[in-house]
Amino acid sequence: MVNKFVPALLVGYLEAFRAAFNSPSYSYFKGFVWAFMLIPGRKRVTDIANACFFMKKHVSSFERFLSEHKWSMHQVIASLVSLLLSQLADRLVVHGAFLIAEDTTFVSKASKKMRGVQRWKDYSSNPDRGGYIFGHNWSILGLLSPFFGRWFCFPIIARLIHGKKNPSLFVSTPEGLRPANFWDVTVSNVLYAWQLLGRRPLRVVVDAYFATASFINPLMEKEIAVISRLRKNAVGWDDTPEYSGRGRPRKKGEQWKLAELLRAFKPELATVHIYGKDRQVAAVTRDVWLRNIPKKVRVVVIEGIKEPVILVCTDLSLTAAQIIEIYAARFSLEIAIRDLKQHFGFGDYQATTPIAINRFVQLCCTAFCIWKLMLLPKNASTWLDNIKPTAITESAFSFARARRGLRRFVIKQIFLNSALTTDFKKIEDEYEPIFRIVA
Repeated sequence: MVNKFVPALLVGYLEAFRAAFNSPSYSYFKGFVWAFMLIPGRKRVTDIANACFFMKKHVSSFERFLSEHKWSMHQVIASLVSLLLSQLADRLVVHGAFLIAEDTTFVSKASKKMRGVQRWKDYSSNPDRGGYIFGHNWSILGLLSPFFGRWFCFPIIARLIHGKKNPSLFVSTPEGLRPANFWDVTVSNVLYAWQLLGRRPLRVVVDAYFATASFINPLMEKEIAVISRLRKNAVGWDDTPEYSGRGRPRKKGEQWKLAELLRAFKPELATVHIYGKDRQVAAVTRDVWLRNIPKKVRVVVIEGIKEPVILVCTDLSLTAAQIIEIYAARFSLEIAIRDLKQHFGFGDYQATTPIAINRFVQLCCTAFCIWKLMLLPKNASTWLDNIKPTAITESAFSFARARRGLRRFVIKQIFLNSALTTDFKKIEDEYEPIFRIVA
């Protein structure tokens, strides 16, 4: 019965995930993806169960779907990646390689019954948080794709980062098991995505916190390029000069304070498309060695308003303009994280078991990607009426627009199913004011 209240295109997208579930679990999966978009506000399991009126199941059944049903979260993620590849194709390839972004986000939780809840250092410099936050720390990784002069992020993986308190993720080493640290989780996310993409050329863009050997070196071993930002006091070295035969051989070439390259060399102007606009930037590009990094990297030092911006890229084939554009594209992941929390209830889970928490969050990411595909122009025209309040200015890819459209679609189906022998066109005209109020 659920298919009666789901746009036909969405039914087709959901079929891509059928292999991950048995028949009863698949119905719950469709209900979750449907309800994440339909429900405004919080997305607790109780709210999802109440919204899925066509399933006639108690809320405890929805909770068991998360905590007890046997379904593969790996298969869900793999199916999501396959769906994105089939729908977006070459749009996911940027300058000859797939592009992903990774970042972390906090979810405040007060319950001590939840595994992984602890006090974390807050690096956002938000004075309202007092420098610390109590809750969960999540690593989120998304595929990036350029669309109509802007960037979209499709979050495909979300994994809980366990701190020193009550760890539940461990790494096997020759010395034995040890708790997984921050870098184990974030690096493994990239390697996992790389495998899902068929081990094809891949680049990952991250913020300055990840510009460290602990993150860069394991990825360089797999020939996965990293684009990041360096701190303003970063230094680099030129190639080691040839030995002249006199004195002790030098281990490193000339040292540079990278921010000072703007004064040492004449900046070149480059036209880049960032944040939806074409801009001209002045920058100096130089290939240098960094401390604890085994290969040369390319640094781009950009003239900033107050101080230079220093970008680093381990792929020496990219130009300065391409590196700048790719780093600016990382902002789309921050927008995706905001939308995950605002529209898909990313932090609304109330379960206490790790499996239920991880499943809920991964379903949020899956629903996000599916509904973002539903909003593509070629897809939106098949199910979404272009109706909006005149006072609202919004993007064609707004999830608020999708929610109004889905609620309108569901109400139409309710009227249609309650009056099968009546002229539905006449009903639609008569109840048009109701449709507008609901939407």
